[in-house]
Amino acid sequence: MTSPKEMHLGQHLFIGLPGATLGAGTRRVLESVRPGGIVLFARNIDNAAELRALTRTLRTKLAYRPLIAVDQEHGRVNRLRNIIGEAPTIAEIKKSGNMEQAEDFGRTTGHWLHQFGVDIDLAPVLDLELFDVKTDNALRERCWGRTADEVSRWAGAFLEGLEREGVAACPKHFPGLGGAALDSHEKLPTIERTREQLLAEDVVPYLKLMRRLTAIMVGHGHYPAFDGKKPRPASVSKAIVTELLRNQLGFGGLVLTDDMEMGAISQIRPFQEAVVDAFDVGADMILVCHTAEKALAAHEALTKAVESGRIRPQRLAQSQQRMRQFRDEWIAHKV
Repeated sequence: MTSPKEMHLGQHLFIGLPGATLGAGTRRVLESVRPGGIVLFARNIDNAAELRALTRTLRTKLAYRPLIAVDQEHGRVNRLRNIIGEAPTIAEIKKSGNMEQAEDFGRTTGHWLHQFGVDIDLAPVLDLELFDVKTDNALRERCWGRTADEVSRWAGAFLEGLEREGVAACPKHFPGLGGAALDSHEKLPTIERTREQLLAEDVVPYLKLMRRLTAIMVGHGHYPAFDGKKPRPASVSKAIVTELLRNQLGFGGLVLTDDMEMGAISQIRPFQEAVVDAFDVGADMILVCHTAEKALAAHEALTKAVESGRIRPQRLAQSQQRMRQFRDEWIAHKV
């Protein structure tokens, strides 16, 4: 019988790092977890030389070559600010009305990320701007439009340019956080949209871009139309991940969760339970973005779930096949 260690359960985790270099403690965590992915933030990016050195080490000096990701959107969410300066806002990109501007910016973003050794951009945001300017849901100035058609066209152009430079896109936050009144970093938002509204509007950008997508991030909103009144983030919802995204929409690529250290998760269930639930309902890779202790706890939770039979070998095999396909497409040709 294959042991959990031999199953390499760490490949189902995307974890964060504390700084711009790898200290001894961080190296021990990486050796213990052997994560399938590393997500970089501004705290990891001081200058171009250090970033290249960091990603080169991650690609070549670890026992398992992780995927390397970053949230590099535009304007507000600009992890490369210390290197490239300010990035244009969506309003500035759309000002001319020419979608080539969005594709060009996607190509520029892809060029930056490719040269710094990044494999995946956790972008674009496909949420519809359904909220007013007073709403504090962390999405202000991050949405490409108010309608599904507008978002599909503009975000799709950005995605096209990004991927032409050899960087995979991972759109977010499925099935759509545009109707949220709260910031999921802090609290669980409830999206009071009907099933018909969600399918006819929020989900449409994913449908229109589906043939081009190899990864999708599921957000932490609660959707009573799919899960009833009891609070359940989409990231741990079988109705959202398996029944809607996998079965109804037919998505066969990688499913990532948003960061499991967010308040939307911590306020409703224990961390380790949420990690196992996320994998159980269909996620392939689970984000744990901030603390080493949580990364180790997530690895322990998956290990115990396999040992107990909660996570079945068939489920692991399916997920790991999707990860192999993704890696073959996006990083097999890279050093």
